[in-house]
Amino acid sequence: MKGFIISSWDFSSGAAKQKHPEIQQVLAENWYHCQRDAAGLKDWLIGSQIPEAVVDSLLTDDTRPRFEKYSDDCFLMILRGINLNQGAEPDDMLSLRILWFKGALISTRKVPSRAVTNIINQLEQGNGPRSLPDLLQAMANSINGIISGFLAPVEDTLNDMDHNLTADPKEINAISSRLLRLRRYLKPQRYVLEDLIQADIKVLAGHKNHFKNCLDTIVRMNESIEFYIDQVNLYFANINQQQTERMNRNTYLFSVIAGIFLPASFFTGLLGVNIGGMPGIDNPLAFTLFCIGLVAIVAIEVIVLKRLRFI
Repeated sequence: MKGFIISSWDFSSGAAKQKHPEIQQVLAENWYHCQRDAAGLKDWLIGSQIPEAVVDSLLTDDTRPRFEKYSDDCFLMILRGINLNQGAEPDDMLSLRILWFKGALISTRKVPSRAVTNIINQLEQGNGPRSLPDLLQAMANSINGIISGFLAPVEDTLNDMDHNLTADPKEINAISSRLLRLRRYLKPQRYVLEDLIQADIKVLAGHKNHFKNCLDTIVRMNESIEFYIDQVNLYFANINQQQTERMNRNTYLFSVIAGIFLPASFFTGLLGVNIGGMPGIDNPLAFTLFCIGLVAIVAIEVIVLKRLRFI
């Protein structure tokens, strides 16, 4: 078995049949799912008469979702999906490259894709797509389904957040970061489907409406992500507003208290100097009268401030 071929299927009979691992050339009505970074893949693709520029686009490491039509029977799709592999972050999205070349379908991956694995499992059980156009549509739908499944608990968390302003800010920040990274790839993924539909590829003519439904799903998910990001921003805006109001209220309260005790502080400071001539030094009731006077001053200030609506 060639080390770069993960799975191979023949759809020429109207039903998927798993092929023998010894593959000599790319044949029409066949699907080849390959390991993108494996040795020998590039030489095999070029040896199958696929233009080197197309092969480079198929195997390049850093790329964004896009659609490129090279001829009536050759086009390239690059899609991004949720990374559900153990130890990986879901928002660290994986790349799935799909090349249609002269009736054959070649897909490449660097890390396992749950979307493709689910399709292979269905084919092994005798279910799943029965033609290459069905397979292409199934890949797009499977990717969308996994992304929708990822967004469902996010929506529940954000809905609970609306009724609970004591939610953990770290958790909300993590959700916001994931949504931003997800939006980065889902927005251009919408254009991939739009370009595919507008390309009017003859072999996919019977699946045009299905791809339109797939496009509608991507548009809906993009709109949901935008809404979730706005929800997060509104949540933090409400938190900041509450904190600002609390600080302003506390600052105002301390200012009023300082204003109330300012005259008392003045008199206590004035009478605290140890020099001759202080009134009441020889009167045993002087301290009591002085305290009563301070209480009266504070009471008058409170009354005045209330009438002026400062408190």
